[in-house]
Amino acid sequence: MEVFAVTIFVSLMFAVLFAALYLAERTQKRRGSIEQDALLPLDDSGCMPAAISTPSSSHDQHLSH
Repeated sequence: MEVFAVTIFVSLMFAVLFAALYLAERTQKRRGSIEQDALLPLDDSGCMPAAISTPSSSHDQHLSH
């Protein structure tokens, strides 16, 4: 019966440790990791990069020449 009590106690300590570490990580400032930076080209946030979009005036000028 003592083994059962020790097992429950250790399990609860691991749960408390996990919760404390999780909350500490969430409260830290957001730091970008290499993995997050590598996935930025796949971001579907809806905005297009400036290099891809072209102004319509330059296209119109090209057609008129």
